[in-house]
Amino acid sequence: MTRDGVLRIAALIAMFAMVTSWIPMSVPSDQLEQFEERREQLGGDGPTLEEQCSSITFEDMFEYSRGIFDIEVASDWNSAQVTAVAWVNGSLADDVRASLDTYVAAVYPSGDDGWISTDEREGVRAIASECVEHTLTRMGMRDGSPHRGGDGTDWKNISWTENDVLVEEWNLVPLRHSEIRDCTGFGSSSDCVEVPVAPDSDRDCDEDVDASANVDECRMMLWLNATLTISNIDDPSEFTLAFNASNMSNVEYHIKFPVTEGLRLDMWEECEGRDVEVETGDYAGIAPLRGSCVGDGSSTYELVENDDGSLTYSFYPHMPQWPSGEDLFADFTTAPIPVDNPPQWTDDAPDDESWFPRASGGAQVIANWNDIQNWFVDEAGTASLEVSCRGDEGLMITYEDREISMDVPRGEAGEVTCEGIDRSGQSSGNRTWSVGVPFQISSSSMDLADPHPITLSPTSGWPALNVEVGFTSEHDKAGTYSGPYSLYMSEITADVAATSTVPGPAYVAIRVTGDGVYTMEAIYDLGIEKASRAPVMTVNSEGWDSDSWMMSGQFSDPDGEEVTFTLMIDGSSVGNIAVNGNTWSTPTIDFSVWAEGTHTVEVTGCDVSGMCTSQQRVVDNSHLFVEPEPEPDAPSESSSRLPAMGLPGLILAASAALIYSGRRA
Repeated sequence: MTRDGVLRIAALIAMFAMVTSWIPMSVPSDQLEQFEERREQLGGDGPTLEEQCSSITFEDMFEYSRGIFDIEVASDWNSAQVTAVAWVNGSLADDVRASLDTYVAAVYPSGDDGWISTDEREGVRAIASECVEHTLTRMGMRDGSPHRGGDGTDWKNISWTENDVLVEEWNLVPLRHSEIRDCTGFGSSSDCVEVPVAPDSDRDCDEDVDASANVDECRMMLWLNATLTISNIDDPSEFTLAFNASNMSNVEYHIKFPVTEGLRLDMWEECEGRDVEVETGDYAGIAPLRGSCVGDGSSTYELVENDDGSLTYSFYPHMPQWPSGEDLFADFTTAPIPVDNPPQWTDDAPDDESWFPRASGGAQVIANWNDIQNWFVDEAGTASLEVSCRGDEGLMITYEDREISMDVPRGEAGEVTCEGIDRSGQSSGNRTWSVGVPFQISSSSMDLADPHPITLSPTSGWPALNVEVGFTSEHDKAGTYSGPYSLYMSEITADVAATSTVPGPAYVAIRVTGDGVYTMEAIYDLGIEKASRAPVMTVNSEGWDSDSWMMSGQFSDPDGEEVTFTLMIDGSSVGNIAVNGNTWSTPTIDFSVWAEGTHTVEVTGCDVSGMCTSQQRVVDNSHLFVEPEPEPDAPSESSSRLPAMGLPGLILAASAALIYSGRRA
């Protein structure tokens, strides 16, 4: 063998050794530690594992068929032990396998390929445990007087304890799967096998089980063992536990509290509407009034007093349809059970013999739950009360779906009598109100002026009213009011300022108050229209700068609408108009590239309503094409320095001239 041949073989051997030393021969269970950087940055340049998991829940990771969570709060109320089991059946198991195959792709090159392997299973367990550690727990606990949160209150103050979350699984990779195969991924261990995340139509995930047994062979089970960190429980004699049950079905939660003398459930509420996935800062949203929530019945609860004297609070979310937001609030206290007193009217409720003004007559809702929940107070909560309303048969008064409805008379007001009745049959007492249309509203002109006349014609029998009147361009938003104007028995016409309106329909906004009068705010469409006026444009400067020409000025729109501009030269659109505040300017126009002659420059400004105005100038660029007169050449320096001929030269020249002239003669 030649020397060159030996060198080539040595080089090949070295390259082979380098490659084989890089290839892993097996995948140990602690492989995640070898890929720490990749695990911390799932998806390469994407968000970290903590960032991805901190906005989701356990149910977002594992959509299970049924789950049971047992939680035991420690005696110091600072932590709780969690043990949970979840069953994942049918196609949900396929979805979980597919999700985990995607998660593990950040650590194993074979991930996200539609197959889940025994090698990847180890990564799944580690990633799942760490991800759950950062997820939302759905729970919050705060001591003190019962409340429902609100601005500045974050109910998500219970978190998973770091490095104390363990997720285990069963049957993630069914070892008797009909489609099982040796792993094909680069670097797989020698005993690695894999199965498809979604089986074929036969769903044969266990060949030892006959299909006639009707067993879900592809099902999975999950176990969770973890510790929760609890804050803000300094005095457990009175606290509220909140749980967000958004999009949960077939779940059991059993929370065992430490032995606390006299601990009892004071109030439990199912409140609809708020979703666990909203931004952290807005999580509290609009807090419901305690005792006012009317749940849909999708969640239930029970209390069990244990042999050791402790209390276990169990609840069972089971929402039939997603997506939907729901909060469960449980108020616990050691205070004695309050005396069952009759419900009471609050200061927010309409006084007895008050007047209810309505904008129009006919069948309508005169009060909804947003109003009614503030009218009563009861130790069992407003939602537990029966609200009873009655009146003349012709008024068709009903209380359904937490709303008071009636046929409001257009003439003389009708009387409605209401009361609140608790579960013991105790009444708040009756209050009677007069409900009707207090006046008719009209205008003598449909073209909006400023000010504009509005006429109010009172209905007989009503007390003196204070009426504020304004105009608005939005049918659901009041504008600026004028007044108040006093309305009693006699018709009045008010000249109402029409500021802050834009061209188009102009609606009349009304606010009615008075002694013994329930406040009414309404918006009327009388058919009044505001005409649009064209923008105003001025030219402040114009002129030439070398070969270029430009002009600029100011603008305003009488109606306050936005104005857009176009630039035309000889009828063709060219360039854009620069706008800064209330000034406009053309670009510098190089007329040396235009044909010689006159050109018409027109700047047009149009508002949103399509009303336009323009400024036009005729620009003559002929002076740019005038050829300048050529200047005579100056004598060169060299010619001016030729030596003079001198006297002999002059004599010689004169002699030659004489000789020449003599010959001609």
